[in-house]
Amino acid sequence: MAKLHVLIAMTALLAACSKAPPAQDVSEAPVAWRPFTDDSPWNTPIPTDAVADAESTELIKGLAEAGSLFINIDQWSIPVYYIEMSKTPTQAVYDYYPGEYGRGFDMPREIPIPEDMATQTPSAGYIAIVDKTSALEWDLNQASKSDDGKWMTGFGVVSSLRGKGVYPPWNEAETPNEAASALPSGFPLVAGLIRVEEIKTGRIPHALMIASPNIRSDVFVRPASTARLQRSGFAPGTTGLPLGARLQLDPAFNIEKSDLSPTGKIIARALQTYGAFVGDQAGANVLFAEAGPEQLAEWPGLLTSDELAAVFSPEMMAKHFRVIDTGEALPAEPVAVQP
Repeated sequence: MAKLHVLIAMTALLAACSKAPPAQDVSEAPVAWRPFTDDSPWNTPIPTDAVADAESTELIKGLAEAGSLFINIDQWSIPVYYIEMSKTPTQAVYDYYPGEYGRGFDMPREIPIPEDMATQTPSAGYIAIVDKTSALEWDLNQASKSDDGKWMTGFGVVSSLRGKGVYPPWNEAETPNEAASALPSGFPLVAGLIRVEEIKTGRIPHALMIASPNIRSDVFVRPASTARLQRSGFAPGTTGLPLGARLQLDPAFNIEKSDLSPTGKIIARALQTYGAFVGDQAGANVLFAEAGPEQLAEWPGLLTSDELAAVFSPEMMAKHFRVIDTGEALPAEPVAVQP
């Protein structure tokens, strides 16, 4: 019986260890799947000679005033459904707002819908459907399913994952909707997510997406392509971080000697190397983890919503974060609030 108890204990320990991320830097590890080209802003490291924005100190002060940095996982995140298009049944998706849809979402339309697809509660109704083979992504916001099985969306768009994940500004696109996405910044939903396989391999080879309460709605900066915060129900704002701004954790911050967990260190390295683009507005400072049913089943033991919070405090962020030079501020699209 004693041997049986030992065997059970060892089995449990091995199972726990098998989920634990690597403890050390694995920068030479094989890169997990990532969307977009290598020269995409999402996949390009921040140059070592990059300069801070002239307003970086004030912008980071505003960020820090919103509190510690958390990770949205099972609430207010982005469910991602990885599919094989040839094996996934298609279904019509209808618009809440007639005529309001993005590139590739023209009517009549049917898109691949996994049988287990569902929105998070609570959430903004974001859903990303990704076919890695065809490198296509179908994005929805305000998505909901009626009692009779009909899917509705506030805005839908199709994106190619073989491109840079960046689209022309709204005032240079054929129509403003061609520059828009499910996010108010115009970013594809899959961009900047923390993915299960990345934590398992010990390396996030791309920039992350960050959201914060104090976000400007009157301008945006590249690589964002629009600023539709008011359309999402947020009050107009003329101060704070613009959508598209790139934040960076100070490369001199000693990650290995910090109190971060192994998972936290993986995320911190990505914030040093690639940074995080401002893509949305939220009620707190948050990053986003992929949150489909399969990923939610994998996250326990790998990632928690407060993985970073104790170390990435307001004081720490005010001292060790900066905003990379944002370049030219572009005017937001003048849009009416949706009914």
